[in-house]
Amino acid sequence: MNSSWFELTLEQEFQLRLMEESVQEMSREQMQDLLIQTARLLMVKDNVLRQTIKNCPL
Repeated sequence: MNSSWFELTLEQEFQLRLMEESVQEMSREQMQDLLIQTARLLMVKDNVLRQTIKNCPL
């Protein structure tokens, strides 16, 4: 597997830095909610990728 797949683009690095700064101002409850939303979105992303690969005509 290509190791560059695991690296972030410059734009992604910037977005991550903005997120790090935003988290500093959040309450524990807000962080927990964000974590749950993030986990859900990652699961949805996995489902979309799985279905895309499954429906890909090869």
